Amino acid sequence: MVDIGCGSGRFLIWHAKNSGKSQNYLGLEIRQKLVERAQFWVNELELIYFMFANATMSFEKIISSYPGPLSLVSILCPDPHFKKRHHKRRVLQQPLVDSIINNLCLGGQVFIQSDVLEVAVDMRERFDGYSGILAHVNYVDQDLQCDNEGWLLDNPMGIRTEREIHAELEGATIYRRVYQKVRDASF
Repeated sequence: MVDIGCGSGRFLIWHAKNSGKSQNYLGLEIRQKLVERAQFWVNELELIYFMFANATMSFEKIISSYPGPLSLVSILCPDPHFKKRHHKRRVLQQPLVDSIINNLCLGGQVFIQSDVLEVAVDMRERFDGYSGILAHVNYVDQDLQCDNEGWLLDNPMGIRTEREIHAELEGATIYRRVYQKVRDASF
C-alpha cells in the first residue's frame, strides 16, 4: 500500500496496525520533517516506511523498485492549491495517475478523498477517464452506499485522517471515491 501525501503518517500507521494484512506500507510525503517524525514513530513496525519524496515526480521510479504488487493507493485530502496558477502544484497530475494505473495490480484499489469539492472533482475526473480499466467500487461491492453524484457516504477504510476529522467537526462534507482495477492496460 502507498499513501501519497501521508502527512504525519497516522492514517497509514493505524491502517497497517488494524488491517490484519501482512504487506508493505509506504508513505510518501513532500515535507521532510513530517517524514522524519513518522519514521521515528514506526521504528518497531518493520513493514511501514516513510519516504521524503515528490510523488508527482518520483512515484514511477519508487514503485518500479518496490517489492510486491501495488494493491492500494490512497490520496487523502491533498493540498488544494486554490489559485488557478498553482493548480500545477497539485499532487495528482496526469503522469502520476498514469503511473498509478500502470503499476496497480489487477483487483487493486485507489482511494481518493477531499473536503474541497473542486479538488475532489478534479481527482475524480482524472480517474474516471480510465473507465475501461477502473471501476468505481460501488459497482464491485453493492454494499457501499453513494450519494446521487457517486460520492461514497462513509469512509470505507474505517480509519479517518486528521484532516478528515477536523473538516467533519467544522461541518464540511468529505468527498470520497474508491476505484478498483478491473482490467490491465498498457501505456
